Amino acid sequence: MTVDPEGVVEFTAELVRSKSVLGNEGAAAESVVRCMKALGYDTAFIDEAGNAVGEIRGAHPGPRIVFDGHLDTVDVQPRDAWTHDPFGAEISDGRMYGRGTSDMKGAVAAMVFGAALCDRERLRGSLVVSASVGEELIEGAALKPVLDRYPADLVVIGEASDLKLVNGGRGRAEVLFRTHGTPSHASAPHLGSNAVHTMRRVVEQVEAIPVPSESPVGPGVLALTAIVSDPYPAHSVIPSGCEATYERRLVPGETLEQVMGDFRAACDVAGAPETTVELATIDYTSYNGWHVAQPKWLPAWWFSAEQAEIAAARRSLQESGFEAELASYQFCTNAAYSAGEAGIPTIGLGPSNETLAHIVDESIALEELVRAVHAYAAVGLSLSPAD
Repeated sequence: MTVDPEGVVEFTAELVRSKSVLGNEGAAAESVVRCMKALGYDTAFIDEAGNAVGEIRGAHPGPRIVFDGHLDTVDVQPRDAWTHDPFGAEISDGRMYGRGTSDMKGAVAAMVFGAALCDRERLRGSLVVSASVGEELIEGAALKPVLDRYPADLVVIGEASDLKLVNGGRGRAEVLFRTHGTPSHASAPHLGSNAVHTMRRVVEQVEAIPVPSESPVGPGVLALTAIVSDPYPAHSVIPSGCEATYERRLVPGETLEQVMGDFRAACDVAGAPETTVELATIDYTSYNGWHVAQPKWLPAWWFSAEQAEIAAARRSLQESGFEAELASYQFCTNAAYSAGEAGIPTIGLGPSNETLAHIVDESIALEELVRAVHAYAAVGLSLSPAD
């Protein structure tokens, strides 16, 4: 089969025109299944989570590679700032514009076409393409049922990487701190205990916690993202509660026990041992009713470039004319499950650049979109060495 560049571009446009803002991925998933069937996939269906999943089986037994890209996008805000229709898939000067072009419908389309490009007579095992849901909220959760059904020897995450080979990425934790006080009338604050003042001390000590400054995927990050008093708004009442939210970008080797232990110790130093410290919870229902609720602890991951599956993918890319320069994701991806939790050898490989995600006038270069098809085809045959 010869890749039809126009077909890849047209299919990307079809996906962009499907307004699959988080929670509304159904139409896009159906488009993926139709395309897979048209390209001759052995199976193509929508699974229990709402993911569009297809498999191509090789002529010989062997390993399985799972390609994953997400269909959901962030919303279009502010709409009036766009100079191109965010769902129009307009093409100008060699680029397609629209929400999801770089994050990451272009990669999904390229994966679907790239897997179909692989020679089945040479392919050992099978290739599975997962066009998953909910990644913008539940990184990795929707990939789990795919990998439960199709245990993988290698997972390929299609987030933007400028077609560099990503062998690691930061994780993410969202942590809630709640301080407790005693209400009183605002005219007599000395009769109460102000939970916000207690939170000020807690924040001071939390901000003093050292985070890793170096790792294979860059430094750790600690960011205060919200503080809300309770009651809010208050009317002449000293707040009896206060909640602060911290986002912690994780690096390989960090454990839940270590990170949460540091936070609880900071509360003790602040003189607020009664502070509640807990992970926030993801609660998500997909467009087809699949529900997941889990703590927001998404582990970091990293694999040596010498690991067999990683080395094979890199070698196959280089033999196909790609530099396969190593890189890492600074953001969290579905690899938080495949690599961080399940320990499956995982790489990232995607067209475009991460700085184009979530922005006004998001776009992708058509030339790189087509190159990605060939990159995925190269990886698809990486575990099927020629006899």
